[in-house]
Amino acid sequence: MVTVMGLALASSAAAVAQPAWACGCGAMIADGSVRVSDETSIVRHDAAAGTEDIVMRLSAESAEKDAAWLFPTPSEATVRLGERGWFEQLDALTEPRVVTRRVWFPDLGSGDGATAGGAPPAPGGSVEVLGERDLGPFRVATLDADDPDALSGWLTRNGYRLRPDLAKALGPYVEQGWKYVAVKLRPSSGARLTGELAPLHVSFASDELVYPMRLSRLAKNTQRLRLYVLGEHRVEQTTGARMRVAFAGRVTPERVRSPELRRFLGKGLFMTELDDGRIDPERIVDDYRFTATDDEPYRQVVYREEVVRFLGMPAGWLIVFTAGALAVGLGAVPAARRLRRHRAAGG
Repeated sequence: MVTVMGLALASSAAAVAQPAWACGCGAMIADGSVRVSDETSIVRHDAAAGTEDIVMRLSAESAEKDAAWLFPTPSEATVRLGERGWFEQLDALTEPRVVTRRVWFPDLGSGDGATAGGAPPAPGGSVEVLGERDLGPFRVATLDADDPDALSGWLTRNGYRLRPDLAKALGPYVEQGWKYVAVKLRPSSGARLTGELAPLHVSFASDELVYPMRLSRLAKNTQRLRLYVLGEHRVEQTTGARMRVAFAGRVTPERVRSPELRRFLGKGLFMTELDDGRIDPERIVDDYRFTATDDEPYRQVVYREEVVRFLGMPAGWLIVFTAGALAVGLGAVPAARRLRRHRAAGG
């Protein structure tokens, strides 16, 4: 589920758009069925330089071609295409450690398995287009606005079909002087909103490590989000529903293949992987912010059971059954002797 990107699918004026999914910075609207299945972002904050990078990957299932989304940033942003391979390479580094445990007495009837351990400003404002360019299948515009209604009006005039309540939701961002990245799939590109779209790499100035989440409150469904947060130290959340820490450790450039990712990592950064598969929109009241904490490493451990077998049977239960049968057999011998003596005495 896209949390930092508000998707809105443009349609013809005669069409009646139905909201299919509400996303992080707005609402996805589509004439047909659209399902966003995953959102993963790589976030790097350079505290010394006061800069932040967000590389976002969106996966969706749809036959739609005219797609658009809106992304707020604390300052004017630059946008370029990202590399798909970055996500796979970082994911490989954070794989859980598998520990095999030999089990003599598995649960009967179960197989082997694994378990894991303010008010908006007055109307009459304006919108300034800071820049516009084409990137692959996308047309990207960076915007400044001093009024949420003016911003919504500009987006509507330019083919972004937005939810009526988006202008109100954008109010806090406008009050704080944030900027916006508006992205559309170019109809001439022939691309569709399906599968993994090309990642977008957004860079902007920021004194704090922040991940825009406030507009996810517009969502009607639970949100799913995974973040790879890179910085000098491990991070912890200071605002927002707490995400689960899935990995924490230092990553050096020689551990990845991509030359661009190596440069992105510099001499090495501490990576904190955070995951939340069920974010309740009603609990989202602010953006997600993070602060540096101690560099305690963490790696998830998955315990995999390996059943000890003998003659194709679980060895533990085989021993128990064999011992039981032997005990029954041994107990039958004296009973038979007593029976024979009784019969002999009675004869």
